[in-house]
Amino acid sequence: MNQYGPGGIIDLGDSTASEETAKRLPGARVVKAFNTMHFKTLATGGQLGGPPDQRLALFLAGDDEEAKATVAKLMDEIGFAAVDTGSLREGGKRQEPDSPIYNKPMTAEEARKALSG
Repeated sequence: MNQYGPGGIIDLGDSTASEETAKRLPGARVVKAFNTMHFKTLATGGQLGGPPDQRLALFLAGDDEEAKATVAKLMDEIGFAAVDTGSLREGGKRQEPDSPIYNKPMTAEEARKALSG
């Protein structure tokens, strides 16, 4: 989920779209994922087998470690490498539109470097 509105990106201040969603769904286990990759790349970029660090990265963020593990397993099963960006706040900010990782296909190895810089 990204904070797009009719006029483009909505400024949520210090919050993220995922945090705002979690506030409205008490008890839900919200994981921000599958939102930084163009749908065509998502449809064709999965690569089963081979070293996980050489697969395309899919990013995830959340406050529930068990829920993030479930999503990471799904990402692996469809041929991508899960890269955890952190909590809904911190990780959500790292995945927002115009961030260094948004809609830029990269391997998990490249993604970790991009996030550390």
